Amino acid sequence: MRSGRRRIEKEKVIAYRRSKLFPWNFIFEDVEPAAIEHFVPYAVQVLGDLRNSGEENAKTETEAKATTEATEEALAWASSATVRRRMWSGGASSVGASRGRLRGLREEQKDAEARKGEKERLRERIREEVHLAVSDFLSDTDDEDALRMHGDFAMLFPFAFSQCLVQAMLQKLNLRLEDVIDVRAISELMGVSVRDIRRREDFIRDLLAHQRNMRFLGANIFGKKVMSAEGERIGSVADIIFDAETGVLRGIMVKTEKREWVKESAAKEGERGVSSASSANESQFAEKSGEVKRGGVEKRKGLVYLPIQAVRFNSYNGGFVLKSTVF
Repeated sequence: MRSGRRRIEKEKVIAYRRSKLFPWNFIFEDVEPAAIEHFVPYAVQVLGDLRNSGEENAKTETEAKATTEATEEALAWASSATVRRRMWSGGASSVGASRGRLRGLREEQKDAEARKGEKERLRERIREEVHLAVSDFLSDTDDEDALRMHGDFAMLFPFAFSQCLVQAMLQKLNLRLEDVIDVRAISELMGVSVRDIRRREDFIRDLLAHQRNMRFLGANIFGKKVMSAEGERIGSVADIIFDAETGVLRGIMVKTEKREWVKESAAKEGERGVSSASSANESQFAEKSGEVKRGGVEKRKGLVYLPIQAVRFNSYNGGFVLKSTVF
């Protein structure tokens, strides 16, 4: 029975990903509150790993709303030929003031274009993150670790987790869905009530406001899968490398399952000069020297070192995925 449900849910996810409404169909899908509560902590954890979120460019909702209204009014005014003629009808005495208004309009138009670009970049970032989450789910839907982690909510992961992650991103920027997408238009296409969308958004944001970051426990990732960017299993996490002084995770030691992959990755890493573990004393829960030797991936007993910058967290099963096909 469960296998049949998984197959149906997987087919639904595939269809949603192919839809022109992607990723908003995942974000607007109605899911049970219990699933949202389950995935909020995971979304907060993953958000902590995201980089270049544009937080420094964030504005408060009040500022964004006021600026948007002012810009729309200015653009409408500037586009009116009648208004432009009136600007010059007052004679020479009004020329200076008119030029000042024109300069002001140009600045406001530039600001409007900049904000439009920022919103488009944010929408693209949302697409990327939802795409990664959905890909993690589809690449190994029946993963034992994922099923154990999420239980009955595993099949709701692409929808519930995506909603939690996107809301966490928006809350960090003091934005809401309506600030980046036409909620009413999407809701009409999907046949979903705008009121229900807003109610679920408020529910998630309330949970996020009271959610503390999940603590990273090294023991929890030992044995977790490490996948290639194409979805092929490379091996499993055998050890972790972190800075003893700062506690920052530096990389992972991967026990590979294919000898040819070890040789190939070592050669490529040697060319790129990526950091590697230099001794057993630097592995597991200590890196006393605080430095990792450079000069290629070191192979010891079938282990390959990967810097943390080369991998991303698999939000579905708690493992890791290579960011690039270079490795």
